[in-house]
Formats: sequence, C-alpha cells, structure tokens
Amino acid sequence: MAQKSIRVSHVGVPGDLSVLKLKGYLRSALAGVAESTGDDEILLVKVLVPRPLGLRAGEKLFDKILQGILDKDPRVNRVSVEFIDGEVTPEKIAASEARTQEEIDAYGHLLRQSTDNEQPG
Repeated sequence: MAQKSIRVSHVGVPGDLSVLKLKGYLRSALAGVAESTGDDEILLVKVLVPRPLGLRAGEKLFDKILQGILDKDPRVNRVSVEFIDGEVTPEKIAASEARTQEEIDAYGHLLRQSTDNEQPG
C-alpha cells in the first residue's frame, strides 16, 4: 500500500461569532476543507478559536460538535482545537502551522501506521 501524505488545514473561527452559530460555522468550514481531500491523504484539521469564544462555548460543546463532524465525514481523520489570545490572524495561523509541522515531523509516522492498519468499511 502506498504511503498516504498528511495534509493539515487550519480553520480560524471569528471571535465575534455567537455560540449558537458556532456549530454551523464549523460544519461548513470543515466540509469545505474536506472537499479537496484526496484518497491518498490523511486530513488533519486544526481549529483556531479565540479564547473568549472558547470559554463561552465550553469544552463539551466543542467535543460534541467536532465528534459529530468526525462521525459524519470520513474524509476528516483528526480535529484539534487550539484556543488563542486575541483574534485569529495570519501570524497566529503561521505559528500554529509551524508547531503542527514539528509534531508531524516527530509523530506523523504513527498516524500513517494507524491509518494503514484500518480496514475499509
């Protein structure tokens, strides 16, 4: 089996978004990211959320929303949330991308192995 490449996409959540609109925003944003995913890719999505919105929404709401997306969209392999101070800016996305790349360089082989071992459903 050919080794799959790992693709990481970052989704920035606007700080002025209401908690009520958060679920729809995340579903739409993650579906948009997943549309361009090929069969030879492992898609990881990092969601950057301004800390005040994260505190208003709460950890359980994020867990529920993101798990629902993972359950319904097989193109998305993993989703993580990073709470940031202030608004999501290109600089903060770049810093997150750099941290994520370091993690992939160190541990990406484990993700590729776990994906290769999964049986098609």
